[in-house]
Amino acid sequence: MTDAAAWKSAVLNLFGGGWTFVRVGPREHGDWCRDARAVITLKATDPRGWHSVNYAPEDPGNRSGIGSPFFPWSPEQIHASLYEISRESATQLLVALKGEWYQAAGIPEFNKRRDGLFASSREILSRFGPEARFFTNASEAQGNPDADLLNPDTQWECLSVFMADCGLIAVSDSEVGAFWAFWED
Repeated sequence: MTDAAAWKSAVLNLFGGGWTFVRVGPREHGDWCRDARAVITLKATDPRGWHSVNYAPEDPGNRSGIGSPFFPWSPEQIHASLYEISRESATQLLVALKGEWYQAAGIPEFNKRRDGLFASSREILSRFGPEARFFTNASEAQGNPDADLLNPDTQWECLSVFMADCGLIAVSDSEVGAFWAFWED
């Protein structure tokens, strides 16, 4: 399991620039989608008080009505927009979110940075424990929990106010985390 300093370092390594969002909240409901909704709509605070990121650009036309980059989707809409993936696919996706159009190929000097980026991804996911479940809006994962998400050629079920977004929801027995990147022309 990670600690606050390792968490912050890993989060900043993967999500410290660009249009990104990282936030964790507590599990308070039987339906984790209700907890995920609280996290993405800024209605939950990290139970550990650890570092979060909200580098989504200010959008004067933000149609969410909540100050969040996400629409206030219902738990049912969130569930319908996400596909369950394996830990390995989740590890790849956290790295890919750093790249242009959510592809590791779009990360400058990726081959030199690969080991450090993957170490940060594993550090982040370790917070949620070995029994965690992971979900993404990358349609490549629909029906394929082991999809290669390092350089996906896919569509996204957008959950935000922006033209495109891609992300990961991590779910443990005690916490829900949202890790997201956004794109707008």
